[in-house]
Amino acid sequence: MTSPADNSSSAESAGTPLPTDSPGSSAVVEPGIAFFTTKQSFYRKNRILIWTVFALVAVADVVMAYLYPFPGNDMAARYAPMAEAFAAGDWRVAFHPRFGILFSAVTGTVCRLTGLDGFRSCQVVSLLFFLLTAFPLWRIFKRIWGERVAAAGCFLYLMCSFLTRYAYFGLRETSKTFGIALGVWGVMAVLHAPRRWQGYLVTAIGGAFLIAVRGDGAFYALVLLLAAAKIEMGMFRRLPVRSFLSGILLLVLISPQLYYNYEKLGYPVPEARHAQLLKRMGMQPMKMPEVELP
Repeated sequence: MTSPADNSSSAESAGTPLPTDSPGSSAVVEPGIAFFTTKQSFYRKNRILIWTVFALVAVADVVMAYLYPFPGNDMAARYAPMAEAFAAGDWRVAFHPRFGILFSAVTGTVCRLTGLDGFRSCQVVSLLFFLLTAFPLWRIFKRIWGERVAAAGCFLYLMCSFLTRYAYFGLRETSKTFGIALGVWGVMAVLHAPRRWQGYLVTAIGGAFLIAVRGDGAFYALVLLLAAAKIEMGMFRRLPVRSFLSGILLLVLISPQLYYNYEKLGYPVPEARHAQLLKRMGMQPMKMPEVELP
C-alpha cells in the first residue's frame, strides 16, 4: 500500500491539476469554451428600453394628434370627404385620378370600422404609417452602421417634429416615406443576397405602395427597380430576370389604379398628371373617357 503523500506526489508528477482552497486561486477556463462564447447584441441587451421608448413616442403622438382638431385645406377639401365617401360606398367621390386609390381605401375602411370622421381616420392612418416606417429604417441603418446607430437613427426619426406634423395633419406624406423606406430596404436586401427573391419582392411591394399612395411615387419606384436591376446585372453578368419579374409584380399590384385611370382618363397611367403629359405630347387617349377630369 502507498501512503497519501505518495499519491499526491504521483499526481503532481503526472501533471494533473489538483484542487486548491487558496483565496487567490482562480478556475482554469479552457480556450475552446472562451472561443465559442458569443457577445450579446446591442438590441438584445437593450430591447426593453428600445420598445419602451417606441411605445412612449407612439402614445405621445396619439395624444398630440387628438389635441390637433383643425384640418388643413387639403384635408377638409379632399382627403376627409374621400374617406367618408368610401365608408358610405360612394365610389364616385371616394376616388379621383389625381390621387392614388390606397389612401382613400385605407382611411375609408378605418372610418367605416371605427365610426370616426374622415379627418380623424386620416390622422390614424397617417400616424400608423409614420410609426411603421421605423421598422424598415431600423433594417437599413443596422445593415450600414450597426444596431447602436440604428437605434439612435430611429429615435431621431420618431422625434422629428417636421415629420410628426404630417401625421397630425393626416396627410399622405408619411405613407410615402414608408414606401420609400420599404423599397430601399428591398434594394439593400438584393445587394446583400442577390440570389434570393426576398429583396426583389420587397422592392416591388415598396414601389407599388408608393404609386398606390401618390402617383408621383412612380419615379421613385422606377429608380428602385433600376437599382435592383443594376445590382443583379453586376453580380451575374446577365439580363436582370428577377428584377424584370419584380417589375411585372409591381404592375399587377397597381393594376386596379391603372384600370381606374384608364376608365376615367383614357390612359392607363398612375396619375392624371401623367395623362396630361401624354396629351401634351400629342398622344391620343386609348379610349374616350367618360369625364374629362382636370
